[in-house]
Formats: sequence, structure tokens, C-alpha cells
Amino acid sequence: MKKNLIIPLAGIIILLICSFYYIYQPSSQKLNSKQVPDILFETNDFYRSENINQENLGDFYIINFFASWCKPCLAEHPLLMELKSKGVKIVGVNFRDDEENFVNWIKKNGNPFEYVIRDDGTIAYEMGLIGVPETYFIKESLTQKKIQGPLFYEDVEKYL
Repeated sequence: MKKNLIIPLAGIIILLICSFYYIYQPSSQKLNSKQVPDILFETNDFYRSENINQENLGDFYIINFFASWCKPCLAEHPLLMELKSKGVKIVGVNFRDDEENFVNWIKKNGNPFEYVIRDDGTIAYEMGLIGVPETYFIKESLTQKKIQGPLFYEDVEKYL
């Protein structure tokens, strides 16, 4: 009878050890944080014609990929405007968009972005973009969270 209990008991002990290891490992390992690529800061802001000043962004900011042709981008736009009104700095990356359409879209819907850069796909590739909209939460130059698809209130409520 005791021999029959040894294997299940060993399995439970191994499972508990693995669970505790996963739960208590440093958060940077769990999140698989990734450094923001330098190309983002080497690209000129659309409106200011100068590179993004990383110091002006502070320790926490958001990078949001969007396009004028993207309907989910329009759906999340009011939430981005609210984040801006609360002091959250957002870098907007306009992804593979017609310049005239992009400019008209920003004029019509408002500009929630501290900086706006236009991307032909190079920055998107470096960041690992899947599609627009896509949002990266950055703290101390490391990606802390990535949202694929439109943002919802639950995604950002701790920043409001």
C-alpha cells in the first residue's frame, strides 16, 4: 500500500515546487520584457520634425500603433484621449497609412499623442507588431504589457 502512494506523492511535491517557482520568480522574467528598439527614437516626429526625446516621456509611457483605415483604432481612440487628459504620454505610430488620410483622421478625431511617427513597417517589425491596433505599455524602456487589438477600459484602468 505504501508503495502505491510514493509515485503520486512525488508528483504532487514536484507540482508544488514548480508552481511556487513560477509564482515567485521576478516579474521581469514572467513578462518577458523587451527593450524598446532605438529606431523609435531615431525617427522624426511628424509634427515637430525632430527625434523623440526619450527623457520627455519619463519612466512610463505607451506606444500605440494605429492607422486611419483601421476601424478598431477608431473605437479605442476616445480611451486614448482620456489617457492623455490624465497625463499619460503616448507615442503614436501611424502604420502604413496614406499621409493625407492620416492627417484628416487626426484633425477629425483629435490627437492623443505626445509624438506621432509614421512607419512603413520597419518599426513595426522591430517591435514585433502583429497588426493594428496594438499597444505597448513601457516602463523604464522595457515593455511591461502588450495588447493586441483595441484597448478597453479594463486594460488601462490602473493608469487612469
